[in-house]
Formats: sequence, structure tokens, C-alpha cells
Amino acid sequence: MTDSEKLDLILSEMQGMKADMQNMKADMQNMKVDMQNMNSRIDNVESQIKQTERVLKNEIRKECELVLDEIERVHTILDSHKADKSAHSA
Repeated sequence: MTDSEKLDLILSEMQGMKADMQNMKADMQNMKVDMQNMNSRIDNVESQIKQTERVLKNEIRKECELVLDEIERVHTILDSHKADKSAHSA
């Protein structure tokens, strides 16, 4: 193999390596965009979860208040019934 052929082979290999590097660079850029999109979606999901948690906590608080109000109402009825001596005559 002559020196010229060796140089041509080296140049050809280097051009192939350059193309491979450019492809890898493009792939890395695409991966970076994908990661940014994924981070954005994760942020959106976290925000939605936090909003849902707030709504659920408020709903649970309202339900607890309703239950406690009903308990108080029943206790009032029971207390007035207990105080009514004519209700039970044995």
C-alpha cells in the first residue's frame, strides 16, 4: 500500500468518524430537547398533583365539618329527649 493510499484510507476513516460525531451531536441535541420536554411535563404533573391535593383536603375538611355538625345536631336532640321527663314513663 502506497503512502497516498494510506493517506486516502486515513482521510476516509476520519471523514466517517466526523460524520459519526455529527450524528452523535444531533442525537445528543434531540435527547436534550426530549429531557427538557420531560422535565416540563413532570413540572406540570407535580403542579396538577398539588392542586388536586388542595382540592381533596378542602373536600375532606368540608365533609368532616358536615359530619361534626350532624353529630352536634343529634346530641342536641338526645339531650332534649333526655331532659324531657314525660317522654319515658315507667
